[in-house]
Amino acid sequence: MEDLTVGLVETIHNRIIAIETGDCRVLSEANLLQMVFQANLIPECVARAAFIIYFLSAYPAFRERNQRTALELAVQCLEEGGYGIDPVDLVHLERLSEGIIAFTTDLSDIESWLADHTRRMK
Repeated sequence: MEDLTVGLVETIHNRIIAIETGDCRVLSEANLLQMVFQANLIPECVARAAFIIYFLSAYPAFRERNQRTALELAVQCLEEGGYGIDPVDLVHLERLSEGIIAFTTDLSDIESWLADHTRRMK
């Protein structure tokens, strides 16, 4: 699994902003750098994907669309590791990630959900 880079995160975020519109500016460069650094310390792709969703939602790096960016990054991370997630389940994952902001979902909830809803690709 390749390391996550700030450039990759920004590219994905900018693509999402171009499609969904919004403000693409960085809110906290420190949060962005910290998320990338810590994610790269996690070798297992499901745990890394869960961390990305949790961290970027709980500690926003961008002015808008942090959760959407986190979900896109997580899916890409899972695919790189040979895992897939059903598109229907992505709606449920998005709702679960909203709980991070409401303080009803923590990292272990996201990781457990991903472990139950991802499948190994052939």
